[in-house]
Amino acid sequence: MARFTPPRDPGGPLAHPKPAVAVIGWLFRSQWRMLAMSTLVSFAFLGGQQFVPYVVGRAVDEGLVGGDRAALYWWSAGLMACIGLATVTGVASFYYMMYTAMDTDFRVQRRLVDTVVAVGSRIKSRADAGELVAISAADANALSSVSMMFGRLASALLAFILALSILATLSWWFVLAAGVGVPAMFMLLRPLFLRLEARGREFRSRIGEQTGIGTDAVAGLRVLRGIGGEAHFIDRYKTASQASRDAGVRVRRTAAGLEFARLALPGTLLVLVLWMGAEMTLNGTITAGEFVALFGYLVALTRPLGYTIQGVDALTRAIVASGRFQKLQDEHPEPEPEDETPWPAGETLHDPASGTTIEPGLITGIVIGDGKGATELLDRLAGYSETGEPARIGSIPLDAFNTATVRRHVHLLEARAQLFSGPLRDQLDVDGRRTDADIMHALHTASAVDIVGVDPSLIENDEVPTSGYDLETVAGERGRNFSGGERQRLILARALLVDPEILVLDDPASACDAQTEARIADRLARHRRGRTTAILTNSPQLLAVCDRVQFLGEDLATGTHAELLHQAEYREAVTR
Repeated sequence: MARFTPPRDPGGPLAHPKPAVAVIGWLFRSQWRMLAMSTLVSFAFLGGQQFVPYVVGRAVDEGLVGGDRAALYWWSAGLMACIGLATVTGVASFYYMMYTAMDTDFRVQRRLVDTVVAVGSRIKSRADAGELVAISAADANALSSVSMMFGRLASALLAFILALSILATLSWWFVLAAGVGVPAMFMLLRPLFLRLEARGREFRSRIGEQTGIGTDAVAGLRVLRGIGGEAHFIDRYKTASQASRDAGVRVRRTAAGLEFARLALPGTLLVLVLWMGAEMTLNGTITAGEFVALFGYLVALTRPLGYTIQGVDALTRAIVASGRFQKLQDEHPEPEPEDETPWPAGETLHDPASGTTIEPGLITGIVIGDGKGATELLDRLAGYSETGEPARIGSIPLDAFNTATVRRHVHLLEARAQLFSGPLRDQLDVDGRRTDADIMHALHTASAVDIVGVDPSLIENDEVPTSGYDLETVAGERGRNFSGGERQRLILARALLVDPEILVLDDPASACDAQTEARIADRLARHRRGRTTAILTNSPQLLAVCDRVQFLGEDLATGTHAELLHQAEYREAVTR
C-alpha cells in the first residue's frame, strides 16, 4: 500500500450557492480516484458477507440434512474463502477510510492556509482567530468524516441491492418486506437528521463564539488585568461556555435518539422478516437451510444499514461544516493576471491618491502631518490595497501584475509584522539561500548582533562580526522571549535579507532607544545606498539620512529633512 503524501489542491473559488454542494463537491472531485477505490474495496467487504449465509444454508441442506459429507466439506471450504475475502477486504477498506480522512484533512487545512495567505490582513474582517481555529479543528474533522464514510455508504447501497437480489431467490415476499421497510425506516429517521443538522449548526456557532472570546482574553490578558476587565471577560466566557454546553447537550440528545433508532428500526425489520421466514419454514415453502440462510442474510444486512445511517449522519455534520468553510472562501481572490507585461525595473513608484513619489535609487522619507491614512498609503505602495486607485510603477498600475511579481520586487515591512517560533537562522533567512555572512550583515545594519550572542560592547563597531554569534538562538511564539525593540530589529534584519528592488519600511526603529535608532539610521542608509527605499516615519534621525523627504500636510511638500524643517507644520510633525 502506498505511503500517504500531502495532496495538491487545484484551488479556485468554491462557487456554488449551496455550501454543501460547493465544499463537498470540491472534495469529491479532488478525491474521486481514492473514493472509487474505497467504494470498490468496501463493496467487496460487504458484498462478500452477503454470500456467507448462502454458503451456510447450502452446507446445512446438502451436508447436514442431506447427509453428504463431501458436500459439507466443499461448502465449508467455500465458507473459509468467504471469510478470508471479508477479512482481507475489511482491512483494506479500513485503510482506505483512514487514508481518505487524512487526505481530506490535509486538503481542508491547506485550503484554509492558502486562503488566509491570499486574503492577508483582510482576513480579520471576515473571521476572528476563534473562528479559524474552529474551522481548522471541528469543521475539518466533520468533512474528513464524510469523505471517510463515502466508500462505506456507496458500498452499503450496492450491498443492499445485492442482498435483495439474493432474497429474491427465496421469496419475493422477503424482497417486498426489506424493499419497503428500509426506505420507510429512513423516512422515519429524516426528522432526526434534520433536527441534528439544525442543532449541530447552533452548536458549531456557539463553539466559534466561545473560542473567539477565549482567544481575545488570552491575547489581551495583561491589558485586561491593567484596566480591571478580567472578571468581566471571565463572565462572558462562562456565559458562552454554558451556551456551548447546552447546545452540545441538545446535539448529543438528538444523536442518542438517532443511535437508538439506528439499532431499533433495523432490529424491528429483522424480527418481522424472520417471523415471515419461520411461517414459510413451517409451511414447507422454504427449507431449514434456507431459513438459516435467511437469518444470516438479515444479520449481514444490518451492517450496510448501519453504515448507511452513519454515512448520512456524517453528511449531516459535513453540511453544517460546509457553510462555515465556504463563508471564508466567498471572497477567495479571482485568478490573477498573467505576467504578460514585464516589470519596468528602475522606474518611479507613484501613489496617485496621495501624490507620493518614490524615486528609483533613493531613500525617500514620508511624513504624514496628522498621521491619518498611513496604513492605507503603505498598502497602496506595496500593492496590498484592493480599493481605490492603485499605485503605479512607471505608468503601469501594480494590479496589472501577478501578486507574486509585485511581492518579488516590492517588499513592505509593516509595524505589526511578527516573528515565528524556531531558530533565528530560519526566521531571518526565509528562503534558505543566505550565508552566515549575509545574515550577520543584515543584523549589523539593524543593530541586532547582540541578540545572537555577540559581545554587546562590540555593537557600535562598524565592522560586521565574523565570529562569536549563535544563529540557532530560538525564538518563542511570536518572538515573545525578546523585548519589543529586539523583535523590531530582528524583523528589520529579515526585511533587509529579502533585498527587494523596492523596500517600504513602516517606522522601523520606533521601539528602539535614541542611540540605537541613530545607529540603525546611519547603517540603513549605507546598506540601501543606490537601492529604492521608502521610510514612513516621523523620526528626525531616520529622516536626516534620507535623500529626500515628502511631507503630506495640508499640501504635498518635497525636500531634504533640513530644508523642510523651515516649515512650521513639518517641524511640529517631526519634533512633537
